[in-house]
Amino acid sequence: MNHRMLAIRRWLVRNRQFEAPFDELLRQPPPSPHTTFEDAEIVSLDIETTGLDPTSADMLSVGWVIIEGGRIDLASAETHIVRPSGDVGSSASVHGLTDTVVMAGKDWGIVLDRILEVLQGRALLVHHAGLDKSLLDRMCRYRFGVPLLLPVIDTLALEQRRRRRRHQEADANSLRLNELRATYGLPRYGAHDCLVDAIATAELLIAMVAHNDGPTGTQLKDLYS
Repeated sequence: MNHRMLAIRRWLVRNRQFEAPFDELLRQPPPSPHTTFEDAEIVSLDIETTGLDPTSADMLSVGWVIIEGGRIDLASAETHIVRPSGDVGSSASVHGLTDTVVMAGKDWGIVLDRILEVLQGRALLVHHAGLDKSLLDRMCRYRFGVPLLLPVIDTLALEQRRRRRRHQEADANSLRLNELRATYGLPRYGAHDCLVDAIATAELLIAMVAHNDGPTGTQLKDLYS
């Protein structure tokens, strides 16, 4: 969703009554597309799920960290285990979150509220919005009747755009988080820990910005999906 369409959709629901904290999220405008990367506040977020279909998958864990002033604020990092509606199935072999672990987790509504509180007045950063952002949209629709109306930066989509401009092939494997980090000279981290992946995505975005126009020369409109 481009920024103009996002602004229209937020305007259309401006007079509706929403429960907290979604009401406060809509009252606080997201960062202007003309905000420089250096001046922006961005929440890098990653979710572990029971599957890859955002229309049916349950959230199992979520982690995030805030980028502020072009730097990662590690003190802002949070991670939460979420109790799903069913069992984790075969997904446990990927992320290591067993039924025993997640059954002690928090209710998804409580965790969603915390996510919305952190996102107020900030942009959302994910790697592969087709999964994480789509899942958040579904959760917000179920709880509040509308999707998560926030601008999104997707490092996967950014790299796809860069390669299209250069007429380069972009196979799916090369766009995975760790493979893409290697392209930008970043070390490999252990995968499938949501907080580690959120930090890894934040580092990747900072590297991508540095390889282009830098934090003062890059505006959010250059990054938004």
